[in-house]
Amino acid sequence: MLGEPWATNAAGRAGPYIAVTMSPERNPAAARRNPLSSRRRLHPAKGDFMSKRFFTLLMIAAAPLFAQETQPAAQPFTERVDVNLVQLDAIVTDSRGNQMLGLGKDDFVVRENGQPMPVDSVDYFTNRRLINAPESAANFKVERVHEERYMIFFFDKITSDFTSQAEMIRARNDVIRFLDDRLRAEDRVAVVGHDVRLKVYSDFTSDKAQIRRALNDATSYGLGLRTKDASGSGPSIMRNMDIDRMINKTGAVYEALDLLGDALRPIHARKDMVIFSNGIIGPDEDVRGGLIMSRSRYYDPMIESLNSADVTLYPVSLQSGMVEPEYVHQNLSTMASDTNGEYYRLHASYVTPLKQIEKKTAGYYLISYYTKKRPGEHGFQKVNVALRNPEFKVTARSGYSYGD
Repeated sequence: MLGEPWATNAAGRAGPYIAVTMSPERNPAAARRNPLSSRRRLHPAKGDFMSKRFFTLLMIAAAPLFAQETQPAAQPFTERVDVNLVQLDAIVTDSRGNQMLGLGKDDFVVRENGQPMPVDSVDYFTNRRLINAPESAANFKVERVHEERYMIFFFDKITSDFTSQAEMIRARNDVIRFLDDRLRAEDRVAVVGHDVRLKVYSDFTSDKAQIRRALNDATSYGLGLRTKDASGSGPSIMRNMDIDRMINKTGAVYEALDLLGDALRPIHARKDMVIFSNGIIGPDEDVRGGLIMSRSRYYDPMIESLNSADVTLYPVSLQSGMVEPEYVHQNLSTMASDTNGEYYRLHASYVTPLKQIEKKTAGYYLISYYTKKRPGEHGFQKVNVALRNPEFKVTARSGYSYGD
């Protein structure tokens, strides 16, 4: 990710979003209109034979005139639907983890609820400039290079014991080393964390000194930013942050990530979030026999928020031993999978997973297709993306939110 330019689509948007086009709808009132009902009705006087006869003759004479009026064409009842453009990002690699280029829409199979969806288009986005040729001369379709890329470092400070604190400081130092070697002027880095609530220590910036200060604050339990004054004029987390919700309603890590997704959604680019954690367990999750047996009510809203904001999670375990119970890793692994990311469980140095994340996210495909939803529906649609060539591996975002 870091060290190379970025890419996005022509609309300035990368990743899953929905553009809604309303289907035409006939006016129900016009469809029910009766041409006779709009005229004053003629009523004969009671008991008056001549009046009744006159009324009958009048109706017979007027019948051809009524018949000549334009009648509304009978239309079969059709259910109204919204036609949605869905865009999902996917990474395709070979057996050695190298990215595969030059694939088209016929190479992908997309399914919703088991039903194949016709793929409209597939574009490849890369943060690597073509070395020996301009983009127009490439033998595969490459979108224009984007000047900014986004990475967020999230420190989950669930405990304050000496061992955990020492490991977090080691992770912080490796992040500083990594950024010193890889950070470029077009990169945008933010530093956030969670202890008793969500805290933003630095909004997006390419200033190494600011990032370093924020990393030190994150590992020393600083207060973080609490107003929107520091948001600046560029892409920002704090500008879109619900401050009251951040301070009072992010006691669980899931809630913190849910709110971050909401704050990041207006930034129309893909965002990659590295989470350093000892393990995440929701306050309402039940652990038995070394496993988490229930899912928190905060989990699904968090995943939907992150996917809607085009955020990919890359959790990195702060427990590198082999004796931890499985529940330590269980949610971190699932969160990565549900956001098209990867969980890094074992590593000798934190620089190693950071370099692997950089390689993995060097480029991606943007798959576009159309789907239909009923007006007023809201929810999260799961999507399965596969390749026709079984020799390649594809990792794609698990779905999209609709009806927002």
